[in-house]
Amino acid sequence: AGDNSSNSSADTLTKPKLHYFAFRGRALASRVALFNSLGKDGWIDQRVSLPRFKRDPNVKQPMQNPDRLIKNEYITNNLPQLDLPCGTRVSQSHAIARYAAKLQPKATNLPPHFLSNLYPSDKVEAMIVDEAIAIVDQILLLTPKDVDAETRKLRRDEYQDTGFLRVGMEVLEGRLAVSGGPFLLGDQLTIADLYLRAPLCDLFDLGQFEGVDSNFYNAFPRIKACGDAVLEHPLLKAYHETYKN
Repeated sequence: AGDNSSNSSADTLTKPKLHYFAFRGRALASRVALFNSLGKDGWIDQRVSLPRFKRDPNVKQPMQNPDRLIKNEYITNNLPQLDLPCGTRVSQSHAIARYAAKLQPKATNLPPHFLSNLYPSDKVEAMIVDEAIAIVDQILLLTPKDVDAETRKLRRDEYQDTGFLRVGMEVLEGRLAVSGGPFLLGDQLTIADLYLRAPLCDLFDLGQFEGVDSNFYNAFPRIKACGDAVLEHPLLKAYHETYKN
């Protein structure tokens, strides 16, 4: 099993520690990228209890705190968060995933699953990766969340018919068509494909996208195929030998 529970100060000082909940969500790309670069023993996968996190006073009721980077266990009121041995703590899954994907293990100790281009060095390819990640983020951010159920349903109907959910999915589907698939850069797996798998495909596959039925998702077969291909990639198979999700 992975190093999921270590809290020792020695580990904290010598290994990056990723804080996130016990599901894939926004952290799959970061976790896989850390595993790709550092293996199972080079980082700490700190699985955080969601109820405990919500009870944290700095999360439950964030106060003005100019020293939050120094004093708070969690520097924002959301996760993931990466704690580095140098003492720096970083939020935002995109930044963490890019950082982790750029780490280079020692050439004499490359794990068999290692991918050197999980975040591409080519500038155009990197831009396509960044675009896809941003689209997934925008889809989640712009999803109507009205408290009134009837209003929420109406706005989500519009969101999938003519709103950014459809626009964003069409762009991603088009990118996959251009690349030839199964991934956004053809045969090359990147952190963008991991974001397509989770959180995007998971929302549909797990029935968590309230108000959006399967007929909508079925209209984007390349996105579905990309999400499936991610789980069958050798890197993910190696990752899942140690980590459940």
